[in-house]
Amino acid sequence: MDFILPILLAVFFIHLLVFARLGLKRREFYYLALVVTFTLLCASILLRMFAPELALGSWNLAWVLRVGAWLSALVSISWTLSRILRRRRERQPGD
Repeated sequence: MDFILPILLAVFFIHLLVFARLGLKRREFYYLALVVTFTLLCASILLRMFAPELALGSWNLAWVLRVGAWLSALVSISWTLSRILRRRRERQPGD
């Protein structure tokens, strides 16, 4: 399973770069949650690879970062759904 962590790190890092570039290019606040999510995921993988023993109190720090990434992903999904619904409402004729 150790070969999976570098692959995940590469995938997460590529996503981080792409969403950071899109966010800067389009200057939309929406991309912030995506950047935060993939930053936390990269940090979590790096900790698992190089410092798995680090802890925040009694909690493993890599696990804490993953939980933060999940929360950030929920924010991102919420923003995406609200954008989709807003666009659909704007396109509806006759209202």
